[in-house]
Amino acid sequence: MRKFLLFFLFSLVFGQFNQIYNGFGIDLGTNGSGFFITRHYKHNSERFSLNSEIRFYDIKSENETIVINSYTGQYRTVGGKSLFMIPLFLGANYYHFASKIENNFSPFLTGRIGLFLSVDGKERGGFKERWGNPETQISPGGFIGAGIDVKMATNTFVSIMAGLESLKLKHQFDGMIDYSGGLIHISFNHRKK
Repeated sequence: MRKFLLFFLFSLVFGQFNQIYNGFGIDLGTNGSGFFITRHYKHNSERFSLNSEIRFYDIKSENETIVINSYTGQYRTVGGKSLFMIPLFLGANYYHFASKIENNFSPFLTGRIGLFLSVDGKERGGFKERWGNPETQISPGGFIGAGIDVKMATNTFVSIMAGLESLKLKHQFDGMIDYSGGLIHISFNHRKK
């Protein structure tokens, strides 16, 4: 991982990455959903880009459901988990068909690695009781997949990708050690001026 980080930093300093895009988006995964912010450094050749992202990923339980209190008419969630993850990943996109497709879309392969923080609160009680003293751990993770960039306007594009994410913990939280699975990643990106 150190070699990858050194390559990433070396490429940023000495590479020809004049196109910088900032973005945000949503994630829909096997074990939950979330949102993220991202930054892309596109190489002048348009063959690859380097990227970084930080996400907030809310983990859902298989038994989680929403019920209505018949006396008050209010909705509430039951059977849920008080667990969320904050992945911080660095990676790259490879555009194999760069300059071969004349339309406004660019398919790519992607890979990302990094660390993620897991925060596990208590399952019962109010907000203060659940999140007053949560357990935490930091673990390595990653993502591999494929996607497509769709150019919307001069300085804007939407990126849609799907793949497999590795979110394996060092020790169990809420009865599971491995929260890996499929992930759909949708981002809206605008070129930095």
